Amino acid sequence: MGRTALVLVILLVCLSYLRPGIDFIQSYRETTAAKQDLRELQAENRALHNQVQAADDEVVLEREARRQGMVIPGERPYVIHGVGG
Repeated sequence: MGRTALVLVILLVCLSYLRPGIDFIQSYRETTAAKQDLRELQAENRALHNQVQAADDEVVLEREARRQGMVIPGERPYVIHGVGG
């Protein structure tokens, strides 16, 4: 009878550690996934920051303005019809 009670107590103690162990493993996996997400978002942030920095460049500003049909003061604008897709 004593051995059976001891085995049951040891079994209950082991089972009491099961749930925290599972929670620990799940937390570790979630943390790893969150770190990967963070790295991806940091890379995207760097790319966007570089785009903002490039937007201050005069060459980029002029190219974008011309793409929108703007001309430099004093230039003569020309419109060519029937060219392109």
